Amino acid sequence: MKYNKYQEYKSLSFPFLDEIPSEWMIVPLYALSNFRQGKLHEPYIHEDGKFICINSRFVSTEGKKLKYCSVNLSPVKKSDILMVMSDLPNGRALAKALFVKGENNYALNQRVCAITPTNIYPRFLYYQLNRNAYFLSFDDGSNQTNLSNYDFKKYPVLLPSKEEQQTIVNYLDSATAKIDTLIEKQTKLIALLKEKRQAVISTAVTRGLDNTVAMKDSGVEWLGEIPEHWEVKKLKYIGQAIIGLTYSPNNIIDENEGILVLRSSNLQNGGLYYGDNVYVNSDIPDKLITKDGDIVICSRNGSRKLIGKNAMIDKKSAGVSFGAFTSVFRSEINQYIFYILNSSLFKFQSGRFMTTTINQLTTGTLNEFQIALAPINEQDEIVSYLKEKTSKIDSLISKTTKAIDLLKEKRTALISSAVTGKIDVREIA
Repeated sequence: MKYNKYQEYKSLSFPFLDEIPSEWMIVPLYALSNFRQGKLHEPYIHEDGKFICINSRFVSTEGKKLKYCSVNLSPVKKSDILMVMSDLPNGRALAKALFVKGENNYALNQRVCAITPTNIYPRFLYYQLNRNAYFLSFDDGSNQTNLSNYDFKKYPVLLPSKEEQQTIVNYLDSATAKIDTLIEKQTKLIALLKEKRQAVISTAVTRGLDNTVAMKDSGVEWLGEIPEHWEVKKLKYIGQAIIGLTYSPNNIIDENEGILVLRSSNLQNGGLYYGDNVYVNSDIPDKLITKDGDIVICSRNGSRKLIGKNAMIDKKSAGVSFGAFTSVFRSEINQYIFYILNSSLFKFQSGRFMTTTINQLTTGTLNEFQIALAPINEQDEIVSYLKEKTSKIDSLISKTTKAIDLLKEKRTALISSAVTGKIDVREIA
């Protein structure tokens, strides 16, 4: 859609904005709202807590990640705007905002503030504050990225008339809802593609590629029937599971001065991600140095669903180490084992050994996993087949993910343009 601009603008000297509509005003945030910093609560407890603790993760996931506490030192009101004031380095939650639509038992954490609008339409302020470039320019240089109360309160709010605020909000609520619906559909498509991917893998590594072959009972409940000439074997008879390197904070040094240690955060989407690296100067045994064909597995994590995620080491990624919260499985047939570790059967087995309090996959447990083992020639055929099938599915997932990213960029750009007066939506709202 093509948007009109306002007839007249006035110049500004702000680094994040050079002009606004001539009839708009600029008012500091403290003159338009009340500000409350959250307070430190007791350590998080499970679902039996009475209050939902509003931390940076809750805000950044729009209420999808919940922690609970039993005491509410800083309650939240309807139409408050919750904003992340402190985030970890490289985090994406800083300056992320959440609009409180209803009454809830929310307890505000010290990393988050609550803004109660007084002389401005609440949702207009919410749209203007969320991930604003003004806030993202602040970094105190410490181990955490923070917004100071002083800089926050003096934020220059761009202020049209109350009537125009309402008009802009009405338009953005409608337009972003349509974009969000498209994002939701694309997200569901990705989920379906991932399910299909896992189903294709699971069928191939338990039943093979020939659907006319005679079958037999595997004797293992979760494997069911397998081809008559296949074996059931535990992983410990096929290869070796190795727990990762233990190191102290004193061993961590700068890049190029030590060896990279792969951690859970380096394992993403079935591959290796190098955006969050740790290097150490430890004396590392040879068996803790990755080799071409190794499979690195997340064996311990605060999130249960991340246990078991893995990636295969190739020649380019070999020669580094891996941390104690990960394990490596090493065998001569890892190309085949890799697909088994990415099947639904592996996820089922790993889930059997985890409790509500401990999220870990020990090397002992990994060694005891039972798999359906095809003859070596069939393994090669299955690996070739799955590479072709999964690459096509992965390509569709990648295209869909890019489409979601573009929709999110469009959503952000539209909001920013409307609440800064770069476009005039009054006639189309």
